Amino acid sequence: MHPILISFGTFTLLGHVFGPLRFYSYGLCLAVALALSIYLFARDVGKYLAPRLNLAFEQGFQQTFDLAVWVILFSIIGARVFYVWENYAEFQNGHWREAFFIWQGGLVYYGGLFGGLAAGLVWIRQAKWPLLYVLDLVTPYILLGQAIGRVGCFLNGCCYGLVAPLHQGFFDWGHGWIFEGGEDQQPHLPTQLWELAGDLVLFLVLLGLRRWTLRYPGMGLPLYGLTYGFLRFTIEFWRRSWDKHYLVVFNSASQAVSGILMALSLAAIVWIVAKAQKKTTTG
Repeated sequence: MHPILISFGTFTLLGHVFGPLRFYSYGLCLAVALALSIYLFARDVGKYLAPRLNLAFEQGFQQTFDLAVWVILFSIIGARVFYVWENYAEFQNGHWREAFFIWQGGLVYYGGLFGGLAAGLVWIRQAKWPLLYVLDLVTPYILLGQAIGRVGCFLNGCCYGLVAPLHQGFFDWGHGWIFEGGEDQQPHLPTQLWELAGDLVLFLVLLGLRRWTLRYPGMGLPLYGLTYGFLRFTIEFWRRSWDKHYLVVFNSASQAVSGILMALSLAAIVWIVAKAQKKTTTG
């Protein structure tokens, strides 16, 4: 684990003592994930969407960064709210103020996804961009950002799986699948790296399918929900123990959200395909 990349001691400036200053690997990975994903999406907006809106490439490119500001802000808020809800016991008995201490860590991806989507939907409608087309363009880059973010999770030493000896017979190939860390100082399954690999594969798949999905407006996001939902649903079996149950049958809130997301996404895909076929038949 390498949660801290660089650390500087205390220093005095204008009579005030500052520090120590620390630069965290998770923060760096998060910044890289956002910068790269937003840049690639902005490039596609300038290339594909701007001509539809009678905008120059530079205008579409720049407006995308205006959208990104709101998405990032509400992603952070949503991620924190989801974490506090899932781990509410940590904030009881007079600790409720710590729910606002985001700098201490504690963000959940699904909360960030829904918060960012909500902000994005409002901005897109106000800007009068074609909603479904925008969602189809951005979907693959969500997965790319997730993949880079999981590198940060691994370096930070969070989001690991169950204690590895429970599954050594299958997973312990010369400790290649073992995450040396955790609050209990025991070897754990590196579920961060599993999701990293899965996110990269899904990113390439959805990016490769985008020419096809663009023929079916709105198809990109349900495909993301179905595929990523299945990936996360599966990984949660090795991330969480069965000491809690959400909606009776799920062993984590994220697994419950994944199951619901898969069902809704599958229904949306069936509806979109049926609608397209009906249009072809009647047309």
